[in-house]
Amino acid sequence: MSNQMNDNHQKKNVIQFPKLKERLIEKGLESLKSKKFKEALTLLGQAEGLTDERDEIELGIVLCLLELGDLDEAKARCKRMLQQDIGDYFNVLQVYLTILIQLRQYKEVKETIEAVIEEDQIPSNYIESFYKLLDLSIKMTSDNEGDNYEILDNSNEDSLQERIEDILIRKNNYHEQAALVQSIKDYNLHKHLEVLSTFLQDENKHPIVKTIILQLLKEQHVQAELKIEKFGEVKIVIPSQLSDLLDEDYTKAVLDQLEDHLGNENPSLFEVTKELWLRLLFCLYPFTPKDDNPSIWAAALHLYGNELHGIEIENSVLEETYGVSLFELKHIIDTIQKIEEISYM
Repeated sequence: MSNQMNDNHQKKNVIQFPKLKERLIEKGLESLKSKKFKEALTLLGQAEGLTDERDEIELGIVLCLLELGDLDEAKARCKRMLQQDIGDYFNVLQVYLTILIQLRQYKEVKETIEAVIEEDQIPSNYIESFYKLLDLSIKMTSDNEGDNYEILDNSNEDSLQERIEDILIRKNNYHEQAALVQSIKDYNLHKHLEVLSTFLQDENKHPIVKTIILQLLKEQHVQAELKIEKFGEVKIVIPSQLSDLLDEDYTKAVLDQLEDHLGNENPSLFEVTKELWLRLLFCLYPFTPKDDNPSIWAAALHLYGNELHGIEIENSVLEETYGVSLFELKHIIDTIQKIEEISYM
């Protein structure tokens, strides 16, 4: 009993540093923004025990876990946030669906979105993306139930080669193709370069599947010269020498401008435009946008993001902010819309 009283007395006399909680949160979010995910996770975890205001901290922890590959823990925390109404519900829900897709739990994606749609309270800016995810989950679950994604037998290279040729060359279901490519990522792809090269050169094959293939070949340090066709352009690449999207100066230049003008003013819109920009680059990869002026792309993404959210911006303000004219943006907006239509899988 006396020990318990001493413990209580000690707890009451613990002196916390002034604004420790705020400093931990600020430092944690800075680390998250700088992609120092382990450091951010530690700092936000410390802050979590010091406050009941959990919205920003909880979501930050989930994003760290997601980036570090701890998907099961990220899912559990995100699900708890939804159940306890922590944070912006639809923002958290979007993160939750992302985690489910990475876990390939398409049935749960489908059931979750259908339940939300039934309540008929989805904000307009989320409707399009939710329906696209629903369409994907329906296709993936129906394909899985139809046994289209049979387990590949690593002991039988001939069977594997035949399976790859069947799905990539003879069929044209890009959901099935993407799933196949992901399923063979641990195999020796050097042995299947011929069929993969044929796929990369086919103008009718989906550009995102081509990007996934190139990234896997890069990871396996493939040094062969390969021809790739996208959007009417042809390029010869050596996968092992390809750079990462986020390491490109051009990628960073556009993101820097968007962050300068949106980072503090409207952080959620900045995240939307950032995701849009990276998705567009992923679809184009290894090609880069034809217009090499970062200001034009940043302005176009800003405008497009505003339109998606139903936010109005005066033409003169946009032109003055980025030093461009609306006339210059028209063909860029058209390109964004075209790639957006095919970038969702």
